Amino acid sequence: MDVAPKPAVRCPACGGEIAPAHLFCPSCGAPVGPLSALPTRTVDSPTTPAADVTAPMMSAPVGRLMSSGPIPTGGFTPGMVLASRYRVIGLLGRGGMGEVYRADDLKLGQPVALKFLPKGFAADPVRRERFYAEVRIARQVSHPNVCRVYDVSELDGLHYLTMEYIDGEDLASLLKHIGSLHGTKALDVARQLCAGLAAAHNKGALHRDVKPANVMIDGRGHVRITDFGLAVAAGDDAAAADVAGTPAYMAPEQFAGKGASAQSDIYALGLVLYELYTGRRAFDASSLAELRAKKEHESLPAPSDIARDIDPIVERVILRCIEKEPRQRPASVVQVAAALPGGDPLAAALAAGETPSPEMVAASGSTEGFHPRTAWACLAFILLGIGAFVWLSPRADLIRRVPVDLAPEVLANKARDILKSIGYSESPIDHASGFGSRTQSSGALTTRALAARWDNPPALAIQFWYRQSPRFLEPSGPGANHSSGVPGGVNAAVPPMLPGESLVWLDSRRYLTGFRVVPSDEAPTSAATGPLDWTALFKAAGIDPARCTPVDPAWTPPTFADARAAWTGVLPDRPDLALRIEAAAYRGKPVSWRMTVPPWDEDDPATRIAASSPASTTSFQQTSNLLWLVLLMACLVGGALLARRNLRTGRIDRNGATRLASTSLVLTTIAWVLGEHHTPSLGEFSRFTAFAGSALFTAAWLLLLYAAIEPAVRRRWPDSLVGWNRLLAGRFKDALLGRDLLVGCVSGMVWALLNHLMFLTGVSQPNEGFYLTTLYLLSGLHAVVAGVAGLVVFCVIWGFSELLFQVLFRVVFKNVWIAAVVQVTCSAVVFAIDAEPSLVLWMILAGMNISIVFTLVRYGLVACVAQFLITNLLIGFPITGQLSGWYSGVGFAGVGLVLAIALYAFRTALGGQTPLGRASLEG
Repeated sequence: MDVAPKPAVRCPACGGEIAPAHLFCPSCGAPVGPLSALPTRTVDSPTTPAADVTAPMMSAPVGRLMSSGPIPTGGFTPGMVLASRYRVIGLLGRGGMGEVYRADDLKLGQPVALKFLPKGFAADPVRRERFYAEVRIARQVSHPNVCRVYDVSELDGLHYLTMEYIDGEDLASLLKHIGSLHGTKALDVARQLCAGLAAAHNKGALHRDVKPANVMIDGRGHVRITDFGLAVAAGDDAAAADVAGTPAYMAPEQFAGKGASAQSDIYALGLVLYELYTGRRAFDASSLAELRAKKEHESLPAPSDIARDIDPIVERVILRCIEKEPRQRPASVVQVAAALPGGDPLAAALAAGETPSPEMVAASGSTEGFHPRTAWACLAFILLGIGAFVWLSPRADLIRRVPVDLAPEVLANKARDILKSIGYSESPIDHASGFGSRTQSSGALTTRALAARWDNPPALAIQFWYRQSPRFLEPSGPGANHSSGVPGGVNAAVPPMLPGESLVWLDSRRYLTGFRVVPSDEAPTSAATGPLDWTALFKAAGIDPARCTPVDPAWTPPTFADARAAWTGVLPDRPDLALRIEAAAYRGKPVSWRMTVPPWDEDDPATRIAASSPASTTSFQQTSNLLWLVLLMACLVGGALLARRNLRTGRIDRNGATRLASTSLVLTTIAWVLGEHHTPSLGEFSRFTAFAGSALFTAAWLLLLYAAIEPAVRRRWPDSLVGWNRLLAGRFKDALLGRDLLVGCVSGMVWALLNHLMFLTGVSQPNEGFYLTTLYLLSGLHAVVAGVAGLVVFCVIWGFSELLFQVLFRVVFKNVWIAAVVQVTCSAVVFAIDAEPSLVLWMILAGMNISIVFTLVRYGLVACVAQFLITNLLIGFPITGQLSGWYSGVGFAGVGLVLAIALYAFRTALGGQTPLGRASLEG
């Protein structure tokens, strides 16, 4: 096959033709070097259309283009002393903006480089300003891989700058001698090039003349990017009208007159890397027009076609950098550095002052989890913690202090039997039931006096409610009282409203504690005569009427009635507690029965008045409430401002936000479907609309938190999000993710045990759960699935809220540990709003919040979210050691979830290591 001979090139000095094999011009004897080392060709600022930008350019090859006229020659001889300070050693080179000399600084005793602006240029304000701009831009970029510029001065009308002298060789000359670089050395040069160029871009400077001749390598292998003579500020409009650079390394869009950008510098970087690894210039042409045509229409051969040993990852990086379309190139030099094998992309991004992408964060950090010994220690602590939790539960859990021995089905049948015994035998169309605590403040931190009453609680401290109606029941909607048994749907918090609707309360022993009935529209026309017999109700309540004293009624019946009665006595199971019963009837049938045991029952008027008295709110509680309000407002306002800023700057992780919002909507939908009371009625649509609004609000709140703090954390403290981004990326077998989950399990166990300790020391009432209420979970499997689905969303929101406060405190106090101490203190105060201050309480709350903040700061968001999840599973589920109990299966479900998460985290954290380490049977 015939090979076409290479076209002749022209001498840059005289324009004569030179054969390809000749090293010197036969006409004038000028040496011929690579295109990147040839002198700069200058043109006037283009006023012609972009398509004609090459028209006035000469056909002879030139080193680079700039908007200026010809450069006059001239210089200094070795030995001359300039400005009584610099002794000239020799000429180093001549560039587009003047001559560069090596000199000795006689005052400081060190070598420097002096760059002189030609005398004719000094009179031109445009060229002089360009010279000053080189100094200004270069001085802004302080980086080990950028040549340092010291100062600018004037000598006999000549302007010059002093800069770092690099005792080495430029990359163009080095490649001419050795051909190419390979392996570790080439990768090291590539990384240093990226670091230096990224530092320039971070300061808003575009180099515009990246080429091998402007890359110096000293004797120790350190790389310096030199010659910022054509550098401009990014976004400078003047740069768009300036055709400047070395043609062989200019991007296609620069030839089209579109100006320079970070992507054009990346294009030049890709060509330098191409030449570094292959030893060949990417584009070889005899004229500027031919060069432009090749860049716009031809594809380069892959580097691996030339250098067989090139790393495929490096090749992929180079090919991405030299894409013809700027949008297809990497978005920044930091991304180029991140894509190179073996580097630390996160460190490179942070050093360049950029916000690393979520993918970069996920790719950074350790790929290892825990050593087998550490993982086993964590798992052992979790197993022992579960045992201790079960052992302490009889004294700390509400359901263990007030045993519930009968299943909901048995209690519901008992409630229906009671209604039939007093004359309400109609079959209902709809019904609902659940458990609730007698007092609405059972789960809050309170005074020791209130907490002490739970040492020997009566059976009515926990109640089962049963509700039935001749029509479909209307759910109360989300936000209902947790103590009523259900966090949404039909519950006992709202009194019966429909005619014929009834509501019955039973204590944990199945005895009646109260009921309400709305009289039917079809009431008898004549009232019953004679005294009403209340015996059936006393029997249902397990009370001997002979031991009760009739008294005058004092309370208004909750429904319309035409007869009233009241008694006082004592509780059958607690003779030391006084009892008051208020009853009412209509047309000879009971419609109301209320049992109150002050101070247990908040329906007691004396208890209500005391609770609403201004004196009951202490100054400490007022301060705590104010602090909570301030923190909430700071969260809302600060989050909104940060989210707006991140949205405007394009820093938001849109993919992560979409996954997060979608997951939130799916989980809240599961919670609504299984936790709501659904009916085949027109009201179901309105309830669905209300649910959709609530679900969208939850997703929006989560997105606000995510948009507010995730970019800031990713920019400043990305280590906190490594596990989180790997989780969103679906890397469920990642060892570091397993490590974070395992730490979260340990921290959650610590928090749960401290929570039990708080109840055992008497500074709080017994545990009824936090987000997941124990009594709600007793409703059945549907409540367990719905509760856990909603719990996951809640824990993510809580985790991001903690992260938001941590970010705000770090910004204010400028120190991570001071911010952590402030966060612990504020959280402890917020937790103690409804509590009586005491040293024991403060110590326990401090321990709980230290575990939260330490987990967040040290191990990141995933560990923090896992901590909240494990804590709520432990304190929410009715864990019991009585295997025969009817609700033991629900408790085992909670323990099973905790163990499943812990075992998954344990196995994943090993990262493929054998669980027994060196002591394995195989070893």
